[in-house]
Amino acid sequence: QISTSRTNNWRHSPVAREGLGVAGFMALLGFHIVLSLPANNLFQSLFAGLFGTSLSELVNTQWSHLLATICGFLAIPCGLIGLYYMNRCYRIKARPFWDHWQVATSFFGNMLSLGAFVGGAIVLTTLAINNLDYSQALGVFGAVFLLGAITEAVGLSFHAKAMQSGENEGAASFYIQTTTFGRTYWLRNVLIGSAIALPTALLVSSESGNLALIGWVLSGLLLLSSSTIGRALFYVLVVPTTMPGAFFWKNKGFEQHAKDIGLANMPQVGVIPDNH
Repeated sequence: QISTSRTNNWRHSPVAREGLGVAGFMALLGFHIVLSLPANNLFQSLFAGLFGTSLSELVNTQWSHLLATICGFLAIPCGLIGLYYMNRCYRIKARPFWDHWQVATSFFGNMLSLGAFVGGAIVLTTLAINNLDYSQALGVFGAVFLLGAITEAVGLSFHAKAMQSGENEGAASFYIQTTTFGRTYWLRNVLIGSAIALPTALLVSSESGNLALIGWVLSGLLLLSSSTIGRALFYVLVVPTTMPGAFFWKNKGFEQHAKDIGLANMPQVGVIPDNH
């Protein structure tokens, strides 16, 4: 019975599929890291120093490296599946502010931009410590970072247009966002705009020295701040259709419904009835 319940959850529940995808990603990523260690020179030296024997005598490093590569490639689709169904969890009619494809551009855009920022920090630091050329890696991570930031900005722009013209709780949420939280909203927009403009200038100039590193770090911090504010707005501002006493400002759909059924005649509802 438990097995049947789990199977049904995986078939019908975005939450269960999200959990399965994320769990698969984390497990495969863990195997990738562990199986990559035997081929790492630093780890081999530490192992020999601690145990007095060579790791290559106990583990076939070629096979471990191959298995690590396979696990790494398998982790990618698992992560994408988990992120896709994470997006589906929020695309529900009861939350009009979330029921827009901008949720996908936010999640996948952050995956690219913040992923490139964190991954680049690790890879570029490693290359710099070993006195290796990092200009090519800087260009690759920078391009992915910029793609993610632009993806998120495009989604936010279309989301704003959709909410402004909406007649549901999503429009009410957007109204609150641009009034009560107006300064926070515009700060987020300025930060993400700066996080696009600065990397664009760096890529166009082909700068790859210490000045470029400082610029990329600043770009990452700008986007990290923007993402933090954006995630707060994402959760704080949603007005559910199921909330008793929900906000009705800018909610023309509710206003018309209240007029049609006579609910507008009650002053506490906050809707002005039609004058005849």
